[in-house]
Amino acid sequence: MKAKITGYYSVFLGISVIAMWLMILKNGSVPEGRTELSFHLFSEFLMASTCIVGGILILRRNSLGKPVCSIGLGMVLYSVLNAAGYYGELGNTSMMIMFIFLFVLSTTALLINLLAGSR
Repeated sequence: MKAKITGYYSVFLGISVIAMWLMILKNGSVPEGRTELSFHLFSEFLMASTCIVGGILILRRNSLGKPVCSIGLGMVLYSVLNAAGYYGELGNTSMMIMFIFLFVLSTTALLINLLAGSR
């Protein structure tokens, strides 16, 4: 049961990241240069795809689900912690708090994923 929660969370998170970036790109509110944005988008979409694939594999009870999902959630931890610092520097407290909340939630999901089935 706990593994399923992690699977659903990972799929939801991956889809949310892709949707967020599509909205940001559609609005044209990207403060990064072209090269920086290309690398940033590649890493974000790789993270989102890894979360989606890992989550689906967990939900299908595939043995690769746990390690793939762990990699994706590890990428999420770096990304949201980095984003919290970025928005904190801009003085955008609400976004900073949201990313800290996602860090705590994702850390919990990663721990559940790592500990599921080990008892």
